[in-house]
Amino acid sequence: MSGDLSPQISILPGGEHRLLTDVGHVDPNSLASYVEHGGYAGLRRAIQKLGAEATVEEIGAAGLRGRGGAGFPTAEKWRVAREAEAERKVVIANLMAADPTSLGDRALAEGNPHLILEGLLIAAFAIGASEAIIAVRRDWQVGLERLRQAVSEAETARLAGYLVLGTDVSVQVTVREGSGAYVAGEETALIHALQGDRGMPLMRPPYPASRGLLGAPTVVQNGETLAHVAWILANSPDAFASVGSARSKGTKLVTLFGRVAGAGVAEVPLGIPLIDLLGLAGGGTGVTKALFIGGPGAGAVAAAELDTPYDYETLEGLGAHIGSGTVLVTDSRTCMVDTARYFVDFSSQESCGKAVPCRIGTKRLVEALDRVLAATPRPDDFGLLRDLSRKMADTALCGLEALAPRPMLTTLDRFPDEYRSHAERGICPAGACRVVEVPPLVAPIPGVEPIG
Repeated sequence: MSGDLSPQISILPGGEHRLLTDVGHVDPNSLASYVEHGGYAGLRRAIQKLGAEATVEEIGAAGLRGRGGAGFPTAEKWRVAREAEAERKVVIANLMAADPTSLGDRALAEGNPHLILEGLLIAAFAIGASEAIIAVRRDWQVGLERLRQAVSEAETARLAGYLVLGTDVSVQVTVREGSGAYVAGEETALIHALQGDRGMPLMRPPYPASRGLLGAPTVVQNGETLAHVAWILANSPDAFASVGSARSKGTKLVTLFGRVAGAGVAEVPLGIPLIDLLGLAGGGTGVTKALFIGGPGAGAVAAAELDTPYDYETLEGLGAHIGSGTVLVTDSRTCMVDTARYFVDFSSQESCGKAVPCRIGTKRLVEALDRVLAATPRPDDFGLLRDLSRKMADTALCGLEALAPRPMLTTLDRFPDEYRSHAERGICPAGACRVVEVPPLVAPIPGVEPIG
């Protein structure tokens, strides 16, 4: 097998390459190649010099936040798991790609799988876990094979498995594949699936770091977060925090696509202005209208706001979020109502069905948006869109449910004229929409002439 990436993945130049530095240079099928590029120096430093507690403190000093969506401080999660009294502890690398358009983790799995594995082993050592699982989306066949090979090579070299690096540390690593459903991005749903149950989120607390897989304290991180862990231990917390914003340190893998000159995966410092982020993809191909930031629960940020920093707090204040690390670029030919409808429908189709507000609420939102697109809205539809969205967020069982209405809410706030044009005149200002047939509220009665 060659070391090429799948054709869907393109690495964009520019930005601040750290995790992507060796992609295309290191042979992903060779442990020796990874070691030649400095690989496993972080694991050696953690086990042979720092010790578990100091390793956790290094991650805390770096200010690393989880790159899987919520941005929770990584060291805080590790401390909870480390301090938990249990005979068994587990670390899980979540590479289920809940958002199929996000290619950052996939690029690492295919281009430098040992980097993810090294971070996973460091995390396991730090919390005292003897078991680690790499959960991978089933259709990532290239990444799956390379991760399995990386685990096998690491075990042979005593970098994983029993007596790691000749010490009393043992970490058994397994690679598990799954369907990659959207809900798998929620850590309790992933844990439920790995236990052999249907993948559904659980009420919290207790959080997985206290009680997770089969009752064991469990830390779940995505592949990018674990790659950052390996980078920090090989370099230093100060080096990691040398870029980024005040509360969002380090770099982030971002997948840019849509109306851009060159779609692909970029690695950028957190806090980069959105306009500079767009420039890494060669800019827009038309008159940029909005950026949908964060995946299926994305918030729309208008073109006039492109001086906004790409970081956790600032985006949250605009109704967007870093989420899965995707940025969909739209232009004047893109209908905001139809795009919002697409995202909400995706969340509806991917709902696990456990929470009624999510299972039913997303369907009602799609139905209301269909009526708007067909110029047959009910008098209370716009109120329904806002009220139902608020109730979904207030009662959400998981973050994915709370985020589902955001594409609609942010476009309704920033592009109200497009909604009114559809609803009142049946005209799409972007000239992009298809007409959706919506059945009448009262079906005609056969043989009876309509009044008027």
